[in-house]
Amino acid sequence: MLASQKKLLRCSMKEKRGLLFQQDPEAGNKLTTLFFQNFDLPRQSIVGGYWPIGSELDVRPLLKALLNEKFRCALPCVSHQGLEFHLWTDSAPLVEGQFKILEPLANSPVVVPSVLLVPLLAFDKRRHRLGYGKGHFDRYLHQHPTLTIGIGFRGQEIEEVPAEAHDFILDYILTEEGIIY
Repeated sequence: MLASQKKLLRCSMKEKRGLLFQQDPEAGNKLTTLFFQNFDLPRQSIVGGYWPIGSELDVRPLLKALLNEKFRCALPCVSHQGLEFHLWTDSAPLVEGQFKILEPLANSPVVVPSVLLVPLLAFDKRRHRLGYGKGHFDRYLHQHPTLTIGIGFRGQEIEEVPAEAHDFILDYILTEEGIIY
């Protein structure tokens, strides 16, 4: 039952996120400012991000600002073992991965981020998230507990995300309008 609810919700939320993306092309810059206002990370932190696809909120301005502040950043690669994070700099080449998402080269160093930026299709006040349904982030987080920050537009908030036992609850959600604890 929950799987079919999530499938329907994914379709409607992809459409809604597309509209939100069109309405606020500067959301990534707003998010960057809010990130530095709300988080004071230790300098040795490794921040795992994502390369945005489609209408995902663009975290590239944030990743570049983190690199400028001398933080190390990593991007995900999907392998046969699941999700892994590889160190990334803005001068490093990216290649199209398994799901047509740009990823670091496979020979770049694998790291375990101390902070993970997680893309969202939907979220609720309880900090449950709706992703694409492949379970990559949930499996990764159960193997590598870390500080999680869901990234999305404020308009992606819904009353309640259908949650299953394996679904991971985020520590924070950061939108272009603010933070949810």
